[in-house]
Amino acid sequence: MRSSSFRAVSAGITLLLLVALIGLIGLTLRSQPAVTIRPAPTPTRTATPTLTPTPMPVADVRLVASTGGYRVQPPPGYEVAMQGAAITLTRIVSATDEHQADNVSTIGLDVLPLTTFGLPTNSSLEETALRIARPLLERTAGEMNAQESISVGGRSGVALSIQGTVDGEPVEARIVVAPHGSGQVFVAAATAPSVIWAAETEQAFTRLLQSVSFFEPEAVAAGATPQTTPPPAPTSALRGEVIAPPSPTPTVAQSTAIAIASLVTPTPTPAPVRSSQAWTVVSDGNWMNDLAVVGNTIWIASDGGALAWTRGSATPVKFTTLNGLTANRLTAVVHCPLPELGVLFGSDDGLQVIDPRAGGWRSWNSRNSELRYDDVSALACDAEDGYLVVGYTRHGIDVFDARTGQWRHLDRNSGLASNNVRKVAVVGALEQIWVIADDGVTVAAGPDSTFYSAANSPLENNRIGAVAVAEDGVVWLGGEGVLYRIEGDAWTVFSAEEAANEGFPLRLIVGVAPTPDGHVWIGDVDGAICRFDPVTTACVEAFRGEEGMAGAPLTQLTLDAEGRLYFTTAGDGYSVYDGAGWRKFVKANEGIKGNAVRGAVVGPEGALWAVTDGGVQRIIAPNRPPQVLPDAGVASIRALYAARNGELWVAGEGASVWDGESWTPLTAEDGLLDGVVQAIAEDSRGRIWLGTSVGVSIWNGAVFVNLTEEAGLPSGNIQALLPDGEAMWIGSAGGGLYRFARNQLEVFTGENIGLPSNAITALAKDGDLLYIGTDAGLVELRNGAVAPVPAVGERAVTQILAQGASLWVGTQDAGLFYDAGDGWRQETTEGALPSNHVTAIVGVDNAVWIGGAVGGFVRYSVLTKE
Repeated sequence: MRSSSFRAVSAGITLLLLVALIGLIGLTLRSQPAVTIRPAPTPTRTATPTLTPTPMPVADVRLVASTGGYRVQPPPGYEVAMQGAAITLTRIVSATDEHQADNVSTIGLDVLPLTTFGLPTNSSLEETALRIARPLLERTAGEMNAQESISVGGRSGVALSIQGTVDGEPVEARIVVAPHGSGQVFVAAATAPSVIWAAETEQAFTRLLQSVSFFEPEAVAAGATPQTTPPPAPTSALRGEVIAPPSPTPTVAQSTAIAIASLVTPTPTPAPVRSSQAWTVVSDGNWMNDLAVVGNTIWIASDGGALAWTRGSATPVKFTTLNGLTANRLTAVVHCPLPELGVLFGSDDGLQVIDPRAGGWRSWNSRNSELRYDDVSALACDAEDGYLVVGYTRHGIDVFDARTGQWRHLDRNSGLASNNVRKVAVVGALEQIWVIADDGVTVAAGPDSTFYSAANSPLENNRIGAVAVAEDGVVWLGGEGVLYRIEGDAWTVFSAEEAANEGFPLRLIVGVAPTPDGHVWIGDVDGAICRFDPVTTACVEAFRGEEGMAGAPLTQLTLDAEGRLYFTTAGDGYSVYDGAGWRKFVKANEGIKGNAVRGAVVGPEGALWAVTDGGVQRIIAPNRPPQVLPDAGVASIRALYAARNGELWVAGEGASVWDGESWTPLTAEDGLLDGVVQAIAEDSRGRIWLGTSVGVSIWNGAVFVNLTEEAGLPSGNIQALLPDGEAMWIGSAGGGLYRFARNQLEVFTGENIGLPSNAITALAKDGDLLYIGTDAGLVELRNGAVAPVPAVGERAVTQILAQGASLWVGTQDAGLFYDAGDGWRQETTEGALPSNHVTAIVGVDNAVWIGGAVGGFVRYSVLTKE
């Protein structure tokens, strides 16, 4: 099996490009350890990449390295990392056998001075290319197959083709060098295992080189900070560009374009730094919420990031917090080519904006723009009529009128019936704004508003799942198995009972898309889709569970300009109907299922288990699908624990135990306290302790023994458990910290030892030092004395991991604080975190996994393995 050293990436150090090129070869040979549990079968994907050469479409998204002075169109399906003048493109083709390594195709681009390679500024391109290739040839025992002239961006360059081996595996590489200003060269390199080179990488690299164009690079002084104020942008853009921010230090020092693997001489592990090489986001882009078609690109807002899917491509480009987003969970997407805008994504941190000319990914939020709040739930935009409407989960709507340049805010104090906005739609040029909330519909028209509910309108109930406006101004609403048509003051109600044939959706209609001929596509949460004709009151076409249709729950319906119908799902990708049939698209090799992490634990054999909104699962690797267990039958899972005997416990409203083959439920009928289970631990005798909202239930393998307030607990609301030899530490939500040993209970509170709060939220031990997390900060307890940890402040602590010389602390809303041995740092969604609400921290295989309440995991590589 190939060494795991090929997965390691050095960060924050200046190395020459010749070493980086060798690292590229290493990255193509990523390996995974053999697993002992075979993943459960997953549905067959309908859009799976093969090793047969196929025409390679060019993505609409352009990547712009502003400090490098070049732009390029990435091939479909490649993950993107950008920093300064450097761009890295990586595509993983999964092995068909879990005991085999994945095949990785890697392309790197950069602009560097000739002095980087120890060459004088008047060196020829041939000499430069050979100097770059020399260590690569030596390391791989390779042969140079060809040296040829090539045109890159209208400039004459040199290309070298190389074949070699690494650890017995045949690999191929191609190095391209072209002139780029005085004493500088543009360098591009691609590597892949020979098994996928001809079928995948060579074609992608060729098309990418054909798309390169050069321009005058931006001059950025060392130590400068990127501009944060977005400059004006054109009012129309159908092709997006992702622009790398200027590097705050010289390009060579922070180059991430050609990832550097330590394959020649081991180097000391540098102090951890926040970089895309140290951090890896593990999220599920198939948990989709909305879709917008812009030119030849399908933009998707998912709970795991933004996806740019070139039409017809099997895989997308994925963007997360490592690529410039400040939130992974994206709630909505709309094409809005107004000044300074482009393709807009709604998120929990305002708007995530990708613009063709103004600077790549930018975040518009309440801190840097006219937006009043950040919790964006819905968007509506029309550049021709000149408006943008932003709906908020808890704060009403903001309305931007581009004709006047004015923003205004509407909420319960100024015309809306509810602040909890779910959907928005606009009639005309802001003549009416339809706002859908949990308790009805508000139609805002200027200073006056009209409120519709089941009490004063034809609405059968107040649950509305979709709203859309047709070209003729007719408004369509989707309800619980009911479709509403509103024209002026006239309402028409359609349901399955009135429909002339079968196929009308019976559940909540969450997608409505009117067509130019007066029909309307409707889809319900269960995946039933109908093209409805209101004249004949019949489904002209009806689909459910057809070949090529993604599995429910359906989340949105969208029509493109050519009449193709798209629908997104929560967990199974999206599908498109072209009038002849359906085709399904799934983002392959997502490392988790679901993105709302509720807990994670490492088993005694080293396996990483997690529970998300996608279920209980064993995480295999960041780029392999997880092993998802059957439904545990426990509602609102809050905790999980891997016992020493190999059993896996999950708990919430009840508990259940997985023995490797099936679940065994445990409920109040078995003696479990009738409260929500919030923590699980195992004592030295192998008994399982379940901390609930009303006390502690202790399972001895046959029966439960319960500790409650009646038995002497100051508070029965238990939030944390930590075994310590023969004792158990118990954290309560108001009674302080307890130590239970030999049937004796000690109580520690703010009153008797100076805890910052009696609400204990997390516990961890490091030798004789006990870390106590509270809703008002973190403290250390040693020999009965309490000392605060000033770096965390008075923030509410949710998770603590003490691992070796490092300490990791998750908070409720301030992200992560960590000391990896060289001082405290804070990480938030402005950097790599998927969410500022940290719900899990675990250490496995020299890495720390941090889970968020939304947005999935981020993985931090602590050590470099050799």
